[in-house]
Amino acid sequence: MQKPIIKFDWTERSTDEWQGFLKQVPRPNVLQSMPFARAARLLDRKVTRTALICLGNEPVGMMAIQEVKLGPVHILDLYRGPLWFSKSPPDEWLAGFAMIFSQAFPRRILRRRRWLPEWRDTEAARKILATFGFKLKPMSFETVWLDLELSESDLRAQMNSRWRGALSKGERCNLEIIEDWTGSTGKAFLQQYHIDRTIKKYYGRSPRFIAAELAMALRSREAVFVWACENKLPVAAILIMMHGTSATYRISWTTDEGRKANGHNVLLWYAAKLLKAKGYRSFDLGGIEPHGAEGLTMFKTGMGGEVFKLMGVFS
Repeated sequence: MQKPIIKFDWTERSTDEWQGFLKQVPRPNVLQSMPFARAARLLDRKVTRTALICLGNEPVGMMAIQEVKLGPVHILDLYRGPLWFSKSPPDEWLAGFAMIFSQAFPRRILRRRRWLPEWRDTEAARKILATFGFKLKPMSFETVWLDLELSESDLRAQMNSRWRGALSKGERCNLEIIEDWTGSTGKAFLQQYHIDRTIKKYYGRSPRFIAAELAMALRSREAVFVWACENKLPVAAILIMMHGTSATYRISWTTDEGRKANGHNVLLWYAAKLLKAKGYRSFDLGGIEPHGAEGLTMFKTGMGGEVFKLMGVFS
């Protein structure tokens, strides 16, 4: 009997259907979500195409790619995909995907491919992609995943002592925590985020891009602003976006008062408990840069999650 091979099913599907498949993924990410696709279309003029990845006739994964076509020019982005319905997909699936992907979008003049596989960085995986002609660019990506299926006591116990101490100190400040699921505070949040981003000169999606994502996510209650207030004044806030069984710490800002009160420790712990109570299974704390943003890296890893290193971007 012939062994089933990987193939792509490009059947057009509704947002609800896509969301249903996304719930089969153990750890879906925000870059494969429909709100991100909407923002990419509106602001980057990228058209999103979705496909199921099938082994024989059985769906085993999914992907959303963003494309720009201008005559013979073809720009193709697949960020943090494909997503698999298995917690431990075998290397054979990656090889099958790489083969079919390279056949569907072969290297040529005027085509630019950018693929960041959602796959753990291993020597075996790198060799597989090299076999099919994919070239690794000099950039990597790491993120931190928090397992929300752990108990609250276990989640707190896995924090490093410094992070847990900062949280305890913040809890003693008795900050008022406010949830906003409607987006009524969104304009104020994004204004402060813009100021914070401009002053500190850090990389992050523009307020316009985030606003475009929120226009879809808020309608389905897949986004929440969480504010920390001291004496009725906002001192820190975070935006959490949900997708399938997971959620992502999208963006945030703080003031000097919020920093002194360890507002972000308090807000992230509050968000983790909130998401856990709502049945989400994992929490993506977002990208880290061990050799470029040490403070951010120490903060996110200090919460005790799993550091997940991807191979990087391939062309």
